[in-house]
Amino acid sequence: MGKNEGSFFLNYLPISITLVSLERAELPPFLGSALRGVIGQALFQDKNAYNYLYHNGKMSSNMQDIINPYVLIPPDTKKQIYFEKEELNFKILLLGEGVQYARQLVNAIQQIGKLGLGASRYKFELKKITHSLDQRIIWEKGHFYEIAIRSAALPYHCLPDVSQLHIQMLTPLRIRRNGNLLEELDFTTIIRNIARRIEMITERYGGWCDQLEIGRILELSEDVSVIRQKTEILNMERYSNRLGKKMDFSGLVGDIWFEGDLTPFVPWLHAAQIVHFGRNTTFGMGRTKMEFI
Repeated sequence: MGKNEGSFFLNYLPISITLVSLERAELPPFLGSALRGVIGQALFQDKNAYNYLYHNGKMSSNMQDIINPYVLIPPDTKKQIYFEKEELNFKILLLGEGVQYARQLVNAIQQIGKLGLGASRYKFELKKITHSLDQRIIWEKGHFYEIAIRSAALPYHCLPDVSQLHIQMLTPLRIRRNGNLLEELDFTTIIRNIARRIEMITERYGGWCDQLEIGRILELSEDVSVIRQKTEILNMERYSNRLGKKMDFSGLVGDIWFEGDLTPFVPWLHAAQIVHFGRNTTFGMGRTKMEFI
């Protein structure tokens, strides 16, 4: 895709991971924090990969909040009990130049079986890693297939004559204003967060984003109104090993319906379903489903 064919361009590598439980395991209903933690623990053995993927603030002397080049997508199910030999499936997206550390990430994922998952360190075994789009095997039975490491372009999807939108929050959405977690959202806030996220990823990890188009859609977004909002704050906490304390992990869940001329926003909204938006996307937060009318 060339610059004349859309308002943004970003490559990403979507991988699917299948683990198999080696014992009966009781895990939290939202596994984003547990999965991120155990992969980070294994990845820490390779300082370059760890700092680039997990602790990118070091690249800017911790002077600013740096977006990380991956998204973790925990299992869709909220099940907590996994029986012996039962599969656990989740996904990770490497964004832009983050793909250069695909091999190191695969090595870290293999360590989940040794390190254990959850507070009780339940034993799991890595069964398979595949390219989510190409369906090529990346890792299986101890073999790494480098040929499968192939980035795809983030879809730039357009639709004509869109007048209504339904956003369903599949995982808690964390957007703060003046330090406070927002409990209601207007359309401009959503578009600003989506556009800013894509802009920050492409600035740091390759790709491009049309600044003039961002300004245009932000102005147009003010004419889109809320039809109905059925949302609530889901209160959650996570434990940070790095900080040694519990952290607020609450976010907005539910559904919002909008109406107006939504056609210009479709590519951004469609892309947001893949890269997520809001805070803590590396834990799987901010995953949404969009429906257009």
